Amino acid sequence: MMKSLHVAHDQRVVVMRDGQPLRALAPGHHVIWGFNLSHRTWQTTPVVFQMEPELRAVLPKEWFGEIKLAAHERAVLWHDGKPKAFLKPGTHHYWKVDETLALQVFSVDEPMPELTDELAAIVPRDEYLEVTVREHERGLQHVKGRHVATLAPGRYAFWSPRHARVDVTMVDMRLVQVAITGQELMTRDKVTLRLSLTIEYAIEDAAVATHSVANVRDAIYLLVQLASREFVAGVTLDELLGGRDAMTKYLEADSSAKAKKLGVRIERVGVKDVVLPGEMKELLNKVIEAEKEAAANVILRREETAATRSLANTAKVMAEQPILLRLKELEAMKEIASSVKEVKLVVGADKLDALLPANLLSSKEVSS
Repeated sequence: MMKSLHVAHDQRVVVMRDGQPLRALAPGHHVIWGFNLSHRTWQTTPVVFQMEPELRAVLPKEWFGEIKLAAHERAVLWHDGKPKAFLKPGTHHYWKVDETLALQVFSVDEPMPELTDELAAIVPRDEYLEVTVREHERGLQHVKGRHVATLAPGRYAFWSPRHARVDVTMVDMRLVQVAITGQELMTRDKVTLRLSLTIEYAIEDAAVATHSVANVRDAIYLLVQLASREFVAGVTLDELLGGRDAMTKYLEADSSAKAKKLGVRIERVGVKDVVLPGEMKELLNKVIEAEKEAAANVILRREETAATRSLANTAKVMAEQPILLRLKELEAMKEIASSVKEVKLVVGADKLDALLPANLLSSKEVSS
């Protein structure tokens, strides 16, 4: 009995007699003689194929390749420079359709090759992890829960097999502002007040900050809050109000040293508001008013003393120089005349000496 078969260029055929493999047919036209013949056809377009061992035994060795991959190995079949198939651990068979076919084996313990769009299309998503770390971030790479690297900004791809899963945690490195508002504090002299603070901080070591505390913001908040309570409890109200710069320096020095152990850098701690109870405000206003009034009195007394001293000096000079006294009298009369427009001064000849001392004018001028 004759059997005619046509095998296309992308096909391979195995002829069987009574279910047993007989021969393999390459592309072309074939005529087969015999009884109880049958055949099975495989397409070579899917490069990887599966075939029973007894059937594969009749295939020429140059038609296919075999590879065994260990648990830490992966492979990619390339055809015409493009990835066509991804192979996981196990034994695989693939058609050697032409000379452009190439096999590349990778180890998941080594860095992953550059992940192009073509390669990403064939590699299963559960086999790798792809992340992008932005400019203001750092990435913490963990393998099986253990920190192995801190990633700078950029794009990364990692093998992530089931036995060694990889995950990356993003940490924001930007400056953070935190407000501590309205906390009730008591000074050394038992005055209760409400204090508001501002904190500016940034993460300096992403790994330390992430692994040392559950919440960086809450930890920094608590550090500065406790430092402010310790400072206020050790000063009086007057010292607090008069030394806000001292409080700022103390808070920055105390909290910065402790924050550094958490991988955090404190940029600034500022005192925003100091709110006193109503009755304390009234009392302070009275104190300030009294202080200002006392200061004004001191200045007034100082000026009065200076004026009296000046007046005493003037009187002493006039006592020593009677002519100056007469001139002051004439000056006073002049000022009065300027106000009343006219002043008449009537004196006799015998009173002229009293008005103008004799030595003010020469004897010749007087006789004339």
